[in-house]
Amino acid sequence: MKKLGHLGVFILLVFLSVYLPELGIMHLTKFLGWGIDGYSIISLVWELVLVVLFVFWLKKKEMLFIFEKKAWTWSTIFPLVVSLVACYFVRQLVDAFQIQYHYLVDNKYIFQKLLSILYSNGQPTFLSTVLGFILTVVVAPISEELIDRGYFMNTFFPQSKYYLDVILSALIFGISHLILTHRDPIGLIIYSFIGLFFALVYRWTKNLKITILCHSFFNFLIYAKPIWIFVYNYVYYHFFR
Repeated sequence: MKKLGHLGVFILLVFLSVYLPELGIMHLTKFLGWGIDGYSIISLVWELVLVVLFVFWLKKKEMLFIFEKKAWTWSTIFPLVVSLVACYFVRQLVDAFQIQYHYLVDNKYIFQKLLSILYSNGQPTFLSTVLGFILTVVVAPISEELIDRGYFMNTFFPQSKYYLDVILSALIFGISHLILTHRDPIGLIIYSFIGLFFALVYRWTKNLKITILCHSFFNFLIYAKPIWIFVYNYVYYHFFR
């Protein structure tokens, strides 16, 4: 019962660590009159601070073993390659599922009215796009894997023969992504499935670095097509016209 009580407290902290900072960043940016670039800068800085604070928390809890250094040998490279390939197919499956049931998904951002005030012309700037890319592809995978896999899977039901650590991690990942957007059953299914995949990767590899790289690659695939189109058009119009 004590462990379940701790679990409830930490799930509440996950909710507060997403909702309250986002609300605070919105109002701070609006107060300073910085616009969407300022919002992007503050968001990135906050995520970096969150990572540092959580590392100190793990040190206090004597859980720095999750950062155990492992040489990049075939025994680690092979699981990484397999995980990245699987990650690509999971991304395609998730995208297909979202397209199929897009009419059931609530994509509305919870602070949309506040966010719209920060846009000067209704479109993101180059700086906010770059910072958004860094946040999504680099920083967020580190913070989310530290919390959802590194902490939860090694604290609650670690190495459970019934995979309770995997299931719990997947549900927490799914619920945490419903706080600001996708507040619907389809969103919960999608993000819990993604969390389940990352949890299985961590359970299989026992290497948080592989899980972080896998998560980063998964998020990068969101940008892969736009980047390819940009590069293709740039090369075509500058060298072949």
